[in-house]
Amino acid sequence: MKNITRSILPAAVLGGLLLTGSAALGTSSAWAGVCMTDTVANYSASGFSCNVGPVTFSNIAVSTTASGSGSVTLGNFTPLSFVNGAVTEYGLSLNYASNTGLTAGSSADVAWTYNVAANPDIIDAYLSFTGTTTGTGTAVISETLSNGVVLSLLAPGSTTATFDPIASLSVIKDQNDFSGTAGSAQSSILQNAFSTATAVPEPGSLLLLGTGLIGLSLFGRRRRRTV
Repeated sequence: MKNITRSILPAAVLGGLLLTGSAALGTSSAWAGVCMTDTVANYSASGFSCNVGPVTFSNIAVSTTASGSGSVTLGNFTPLSFVNGAVTEYGLSLNYASNTGLTAGSSADVAWTYNVAANPDIIDAYLSFTGTTTGTGTAVISETLSNGVVLSLLAPGSTTATFDPIASLSVIKDQNDFSGTAGSAQSSILQNAFSTATAVPEPGSLLLLGTGLIGLSLFGRRRRRTV
């Protein structure tokens, strides 16, 4: 019987290797970190990108404008994923406080732009926001994707648009609250998410996988006979 020897690295050395590997992955430009709850300022930092599932968000920018008694206070970005019909959506939620106040003709506006990419390709876009209105107040949102698809809501709620699979998109959206002549409007949560196509193995890949499994099975039998 042959003697089998093992070489075991000391825990300190092994820990150092693991730490070095993690640090290398964390600093590599080819890997985006997992999206976590953080400030708008940090998400908007130059070069920032992060992943929610298979979807990567980058080049994020948020701007606000207000007039009259209107005001906008930005909060945090939070990652989200949820089942929408037969697909899972992966996205970001922008938390903020927008209020027109009661002065006639007042407005509060939030604009949000970014790039999104995924593998497998993106096949739909989900848009929603929450808010309330009184009197002549209105709360609306419009979103334009670089593939020509437009999503819009004339009141707080949600909508989804499907389209041909695409690897990446640029997104421009604008949410506006307006008091009108005698009313008010406010909003607080804006969400955007995307689902991806289901990856289907190519016939060649399936054949290669099947051949490999057969080979492993024969190797296992031969090894048992030898023993």
